[in-house]
Amino acid sequence: MKHFTTVMLGLVFSINSYAALLTNEGSKGKLEGVSLSSTSSATVEGEAVKLSQIGAGLRSKKVAFMNFKVYVGELFVSSPEKFKKSESEALASLKEQKAVAVQLHFLRSVGGEDVQKSFKEALKVNGVNLDDSSVKQFLDSVTKGGEAKEGKTLTILGSKLKDGSEEVIYETTSGNVSSIKGPAGFVQQIFSIWLGKPADDGVGNLKASILK
Repeated sequence: MKHFTTVMLGLVFSINSYAALLTNEGSKGKLEGVSLSSTSSATVEGEAVKLSQIGAGLRSKKVAFMNFKVYVGELFVSSPEKFKKSESEALASLKEQKAVAVQLHFLRSVGGEDVQKSFKEALKVNGVNLDDSSVKQFLDSVTKGGEAKEGKTLTILGSKLKDGSEEVIYETTSGNVSSIKGPAGFVQQIFSIWLGKPADDGVGNLKASILK
């Protein structure tokens, strides 16, 4: 029992002791009161990777007859010269990126299950198999990550690994981190939420702002 407790404590520590996934630098002004960054850096397999912000926009959600501002999203890529800023090519061009990240700066608090529901709807619209083990792990991490808190930032980092697999790291607005590994194409699947076929007009407007 003592050994089990020690192992569990070590696990909790490893999950919660991460530094922030991204280290943001520079300024690209403000959007909806949120300070935008021009560059950022992440660590992939122990190596520092520089990321450039290539677009940002507002994600709103229509409920009944009212539009609610949900978050400001920023997209970062490791090779901006290889990113295609077009509706039809943006998602596929992620194949040329060593790493890609999206930061969601929440303008209101949203429950974990609602965040998961929104992501799930977007994945479904883009034909992603929701029963795929890696996708299920990602969605489970979103739910378990709990509430996305107003005034805080949620970060998702996708990267290609040396063994040919791909990794998505989910950092909640509380700073807790989950790592999910999948096969080639996994990162593109997850990022179809923002760069694929929009699940609703709010996501469509966000995508258009990022790509303009």
